[in-house]
Amino acid sequence: FRRMWDGPLILKGIMEPEDAIKALDVGADAIIVSNHGGRQLDGALSSIRALPRLLDAVGDKIEVHLDSGLRSGPDALKALAMGAHGTYIGRAYISGLGAMGEAGVTKALEVIHKEMDMSMALCGHTDINKVSREILHIPRGFSGDWE
Repeated sequence: FRRMWDGPLILKGIMEPEDAIKALDVGADAIIVSNHGGRQLDGALSSIRALPRLLDAVGDKIEVHLDSGLRSGPDALKALAMGAHGTYIGRAYISGLGAMGEAGVTKALEVIHKEMDMSMALCGHTDINKVSREILHIPRGFSGDWE
């Protein structure tokens, strides 16, 4: 595939370790852990629960981003602390757009950034690059493995 496209290749909708490894095999630059907001199948595994297994599967060989289910700055911070390289939040800015147009999008993003800054401060951090799993309480069995 990479012979036909030499630009960045990012694959979205990765929820299983096997698919993350296939993304590596085809030369993807990054993957996006996403269940498309959970709207496709109620009760599907959440992206945040799939994240640990995918990170374990690919290590640092590929960037792993997270989408779906993020509603706030603290949600994004948790994903980054778990090891995601980036996050995507759609609903907040779409709500801002619907309420106030372009100014609403700007306001929604400002709120998310302020929430993240406040959450980082409450965890004793000022640098997003230094946030790690130590700030989280992750329950046993969280990784999405079916029992």
